[in-house]
This record gives sequence, C-alpha cells and structure tokens, in this order.
Amino acid sequence: MACIGLAIPQGLRAEPPSDDQHPSTRAVRPFNRYSDLLETLKKRGHKLRVLGYAPDRSPIVGIKAGGDKKPAIFISAGSHSTEQAGVAAAVELIDKLDTKHQVYVIPCRDPIGLSGFRYALSLGLGEVPEFETMEQMEALLRDRGEVLLDADGKLLVLIGEYGYANRGLYRKIEKGAAFLEPLKGRRIWFPSRYEDVPGSALFERAYTLVVTPDAEVLHINRFHDTAWAPTEVRCTRQLMASINPGVTFDLHEFGGDSFWFSVRRQKTDEDEIWERRMASEAARAVRASGAKMAPDNYSPGSFFSKLEQGVFWLDPSQRGEGLNLADFGANRYGAAFTVETGMRQPFKHRVRMSMLTVQAAVRVFEERYR
Repeated sequence: MACIGLAIPQGLRAEPPSDDQHPSTRAVRPFNRYSDLLETLKKRGHKLRVLGYAPDRSPIVGIKAGGDKKPAIFISAGSHSTEQAGVAAAVELIDKLDTKHQVYVIPCRDPIGLSGFRYALSLGLGEVPEFETMEQMEALLRDRGEVLLDADGKLLVLIGEYGYANRGLYRKIEKGAAFLEPLKGRRIWFPSRYEDVPGSALFERAYTLVVTPDAEVLHINRFHDTAWAPTEVRCTRQLMASINPGVTFDLHEFGGDSFWFSVRRQKTDEDEIWERRMASEAARAVRASGAKMAPDNYSPGSFFSKLEQGVFWLDPSQRGEGLNLADFGANRYGAAFTVETGMRQPFKHRVRMSMLTVQAAVRVFEERYR
C-alpha cells in the first residue's frame, strides 16, 4: 500500500487538484449514519475492537492496522459530528497509511452525533420525530420538553435524560447558570445547520455538548484530564493507555476554506525537534499539493502562536477548559497534531488533506525510530 500524494510537484497549483486525479478517494462520501460506518469497516475485513458503548449502546470501536513496530501511531476523528471529512479520512487511513508501526484508529468518537439530530432526539422522545424546518423542530421541543431557556434566540429543553437546543451553547451560557441545574452531568444536543457543507446539512448531525457537574457547557472533546468524563472520552483514554502512542492525530475541521493544524510543546528538546520536523514536512506536503493554506495573518485564537504558515503552537493551559485529545496526547505520551481542514472546500479534497498530513508526518516519525 503506497502513500498517496507525497511526491512534490515542480510548481504549486493555483487550485486544489481535481478529484479525478485521485482514484483512491474518488468514492469517498460522508457516512449517513454510524451504522453505515460500522458496515463499511466490516465489509473491508477489519476486526473491530469494542472499547465501550455510547448512551444509546452504540459500540465505540477501535481498529488496529499497520505493522508490529512500536511506538504506536494513534488516529482519531469525529468528536464534533459536523466534521465528517475527518471521519472519512480516518477510515481511509486504516488501509492507506503504509507503515511498519502499529496504527490504532478510532474513526468516530461520537456515534450518536453522526446518526443525526432526529435520531438523538428519539432517545428522549422514544420515537423518531418528523419535522423539516427549524420552526417545526422548535415547536416540537416546546411542546414535548420542559423548557429551561427560551430567550435571545436560544431554546433549551429537557426531554427524558437529555437536553436539546436549537443552536450551539458552548461559550454562550454562563458557567453555573441556575437553569442548567437539571442538566448537570448530562448531554445537550443541537442540530447541524450548514447550508453549504456536505455531511453537515440541517439536522444531518447532532452536535454533542456536555454539562459538567459544576454547570459548565463544554463540547465532548474535553475532559481528557478529568476523573469525571463521558464514556466516549474514557474509551479513548483507556486505548491510549494500553498502546502508549508515540504520535497522536486528531482529525477536525473548521468553518473556513483553508487548511491549518496545531501542535503542542514537547517535554524534551529532542522530542520538540522531531515534532517540528513532522509539522514542517506535513505543511510542506500539503502546500505542494495545491491546497489553500491559512493566510499569514490568520490566528485560531489567543492561545496559539504561529510556527510557520498553516502551523501553530497551542498552549492548552491558557484555554482553561480541560484537555482535548491532542492536548492530552502531548501531555501524556508524545507528539500530537490537531488537523483542521476548511469545511468550505470540496469534501473529497478535505479528506485528502487530512490523509496527506498524517502520511507526511508519519514519514518523519518513521525516520526517528529506524
């Protein structure tokens, strides 16, 4: 199995390469439901290791690929259900990452979210609801749920064990708000509503938020350093503890039309030198493919500092919300990358860029352990 797209052309293309030039990813599409992802993995002959179960009893699965050499490579995606190109890339990398090192993949860390908002809502209602518009959905929530918040365009209700909202509440709700009391330790789902992002159209995904025991609304890609954590996070931590990965890749997307990724400071100078080499090689390969990189004046946030175009250092201690997967990987194990492809790019192109980043970084990782 050869690595895809790592050859560096003589000149950079002005536009992303045509999908027709990449037969290996020509058929890649967003998965409709989590069951479709599981079926695809089984059809490809992969042995699924059940790490645990989501609240609806969907199995959270890991797949071993690659060779037998250590340290292992860990790849994950899908903690944010709207970011489906990362999920597709993780599935493709199971077969297409050519390495002698052990590779462990959790292709989707939020099975419920992938299956969609109507499905998530059925967990509270006991039946799959029918609606086509936001207005119809909001009317259903008010009619069937206990309304906790209905102000300033934000609607939040409690149905059964779960919260349901009409929009994202992350960083939109004050920590400790009294109306969150019934939702402490529980989940809130709100619907995807992109009009121009394949795989994340209206109601196509359910974005998962979690209310902490002290009533802070966070998304599911936190809690990796906390004793209290949702089952999806605990499954990830347990797998990482068993494989002790030398490098971690978490495949994400953001709302723009360009590409960037972040890395974390390492504990030793040698580790940091190798991480910088992996980052630079990955960025070079992506640029050479013709991908649109984040502009020079772009910054993902105040706790990021620029290493080179499209590559940022991240200091999670400044964020103050608990460690995400890549933060945790860097803190506990080794090099860690959060890959961010722009949702406004074609889906297949986003998948290729995630794959290319991993493949290029792994090539340097292999050099270290020859």
